[in-house]
Order: sequence, then structure tokens, then C-alpha cells
Amino acid sequence: MFTPPPSPQPARTTARPIAIPESRSNDSREAMESYSSSLEAKRWTGRRFRWAVVLVPLVIIFITARIGYKTSRVAQESSQPLLPISWHGFEEGSSWRHHKRHPEPEPAPQGQSSVSSSPSGSSLVSASATTTATAASSASSSSIPVSSQPVPVIPASPPTSLPTPFPQPFDGTLAQNFSSLTCSNFFTNMTNSAPFRQCRPFSMLLQSSTQFINAQTNLTLMNSIIWGTCNTNVDLSQCEQNMGWFADNLKTACDQELKQLNSMATTTLTALQAFQVMHDVACQADPTSNTYCYLNAVRNSNPADSYYYALPLGIPVPSSSQPTCSACSKSVMSIYASALTDPVQGPQLAALKTTYEPTAALTVQFCGANFAQTTVSAASPSFSRSSWAISGCLAIFAWTILAHAS
Repeated sequence: MFTPPPSPQPARTTARPIAIPESRSNDSREAMESYSSSLEAKRWTGRRFRWAVVLVPLVIIFITARIGYKTSRVAQESSQPLLPISWHGFEEGSSWRHHKRHPEPEPAPQGQSSVSSSPSGSSLVSASATTTATAASSASSSSIPVSSQPVPVIPASPPTSLPTPFPQPFDGTLAQNFSSLTCSNFFTNMTNSAPFRQCRPFSMLLQSSTQFINAQTNLTLMNSIIWGTCNTNVDLSQCEQNMGWFADNLKTACDQELKQLNSMATTTLTALQAFQVMHDVACQADPTSNTYCYLNAVRNSNPADSYYYALPLGIPVPSSSQPTCSACSKSVMSIYASALTDPVQGPQLAALKTTYEPTAALTVQFCGANFAQTTVSAASPSFSRSSWAISGCLAIFAWTILAHAS
């Protein structure tokens, strides 16, 4: 039998390793490292984002709660009869309560006779003697037209004719047209409290004092009254705080009346908020004559100048008026422009904002472009610390989100 020979085995080949260029190996290694670092960066950003999502709202909630707590404490303290600041005229443990109106004794001017000593050692002018002297002074000049009376110079010392008790707002019968007992009690207590009466607010005297209005027929008496409003026994800064406190509490006590546009509530709030700027214009002096500018306006037969002093109360100069273009009127308009741009006063002077520009336009029409600033940018309230803190937290939160998105 024929046996075929065996088939030849296939040739064996030894696999040789593929030679990878060294440059490609380095590139691959760098790519892996870059990918790893990028992945780690994304993980770190993700962790930071998650912490920010948790922490930032907690910080904002904490700040808001703290602000709310402080606000509630202030509101609670404000609603209580005790004053939150150390005011002159209030004794420890005293309280506000509904009581009759009564005149407040004023300290005696220097050199005045007929004084009596109180238990605290302070001297008080005899009310009857002063009232008699004031009445005599009023009677002596009542027959002389005010335009014919000389304007007295600003007293260098306390005038002997300073009326005691001093004229006060609502010196007539206090109207009881209130919708709430809280508002009625507020007005009664405010007008009888020493912190209010001792500050002698010109803004409210001009608006609601019968004695102040009647005194405008006697320039000697009016000169003493203006001196008294400009030289109180309480520091001006303290009076500014006092009037601000009364304005804030009026908003709470007379909330219903303000919503109903009750005339007494709205005009009193306006006058309290305008205390500082109206004090400044009332005490403005004419350097050429050393007299109060306000007395010059009262004496002037042209009533236009007098209207300038009522602008912060929402009373404009009538469009039919012709201003005298006096240096005093220019100074008054400059004071108003500065007050409107002041970050503290400006936001409180809503009435002046409505009357200033029309009056400035009328004034410039008669007195020239440089007499008054016709356009005034109202100041915005300044940010508080809490507002800046919340804004900072929100900025960090926004930055974190943008960083994560990138």
C-alpha cells in the first residue's frame, strides 16, 4: 500500500513587538495627566458648589433672622411709653399717658428779674410777668403796619422779650378728628412732652401755631421767637433725633389716619421730617444787615419771599408771584438743593421734592440762571451693613455658579 508522505508544517514566525515612538508615548502620558487633573478640578468645583448651595442660603437666613429680630425689638421698644434714647426732660421710670395740655415752663433768659427757684435749682421766669410784658409789647406795635417796622438785628444774648411759655404747635384746641385712639393719644402726649416742646420746631410753628402766626405783626416779638427756635436748651443734633423718633412713631400710631390721608396726621409727619432743613432756613442770617432772613421776608410787602420758607411743607411759591431775587432767597434755595441731595435728609423730604423744581424754574425766570439750581437729583438711602452683607453673600453665590458653569 502506498502511504503518502506527511504534509509540511507551516513555518513558525516569532511576533516582534511594535516599536512605539517615544514622542507618542510622552503625549499619551501627558494627555492622561491632563485628563486626571481636569477631572479632579471638576470634582473640587462640584464640592465647592454643593457647599455654597448649602452654606450661602443658611448665611442669608441667619442675617435676615437677625435683622428681623432687631427690628422687632426696636418696634417693641418704640411701642412702649419709655423713650429709647436719653432725652432731656424725661425722668427714669416716667411714662406717657393721656392727660390735659399744660404750658411748659421755660428757663429764664439771662439778666431777667422776677425768678423763682425750683427744687432742682433752675430758675423760671414768672409766667404772669412775662405774659403781661408780651401783651404790652404786642399792643404797642399792633397799630404799626409790619412793613413800616424796622427789622431788629439778631440778638447777641438771650432777648428779654423771649415769650414764656414759648409758642407751641397746636396751641389752640387740638382737633379730635382721629379714627383711632392710639393716634389721638400720640398727639396729646407728643405735644406735652419736654423733648418735643424744648426743641421749638419752626416747621410746626409755621404750620400750626396760632401764637406764632399772630406774632408776625410784631417784628420785635417775632425776632425773639426766631432766636428762641435757633437757640434751644437742647442740642440741635438731639432735637433732630427727637423729631425723627416722633416721626417714626407717628407712622405706627397713626397708620390708619395716614392711609385715610387725615390732614393733621399727614401735615404733622411732613413737618417733623422737615425739622432740620426748616430750622436751617429759619436761622439763616442776612450778612449785610445782621438780621434774620425770615424777618426780612415777613416785613416785605411782596409776599412772594415768605412762600420760600414753606416749600418743605408742600406749599409752592404761586406761579403768579414775582420774587424779589434777594440774597436771602438765593441762600434758602441753596439750602434746599443741598438737603435734597443729602443721603440722610433727602429721602425724608417728599413734599420739598414736589415744590422745589417748580419754584426754582419760576425763580430763574425772574432772577437769572445762576440764582437757583433748577434740577436736583434726589439722594437714595444709603445701604446698611446688613444690606451690604446680603449683597456680598449673593455675589459669592453668583460667582460660584458661574465658576461651576465654566
